[in-house]
Amino acid sequence: MFRSSMVVCLALALSACAGEAPQQPPQQQQGSVYLQYAQCMRDNGVPVPDPRADDPSAMYEGVDTASAAFESADRTCGAILADVVQERQKQDPEQLKHQQEELLALAKCLREQGIQVPDPVPGQPGGAFGPGLDRTDPATAEALKTCATAGK
Repeated sequence: MFRSSMVVCLALALSACAGEAPQQPPQQQQGSVYLQYAQCMRDNGVPVPDPRADDPSAMYEGVDTASAAFESADRTCGAILADVVQERQKQDPEQLKHQQEELLALAKCLREQGIQVPDPVPGQPGGAFGPGLDRTDPATAEALKTCATAGK
């Protein structure tokens, strides 16, 4: 449950304009797009790992997403995720409501782990929790793992 929330955070945090060929099934297409994005980020000086199929946002673990280098690379690479973002925007209101509930549950779990985050706002710059969620902080990274595991 929380893993899909993390994907939502990833997709909403990035801007978009181009994408992958539509012949691939949506899941494969998204996986390929996330790999392209990760490679582009590396090519632009931000050492992100490849995303995991079950949690593409894992590529942000240990990455300073508030750094100037990240923001510059993301401006260059964010367009790669256009189709993912557009697909997210096409979701029906029930799906969006469910995902918002998942994000609220994630925020609650993070707070219980001692990580102070605001209530999520989908679509805002920096992800649903804003740019203040420091994934490079060991306590935050551990809390995210704990919350993702608890949501399974």
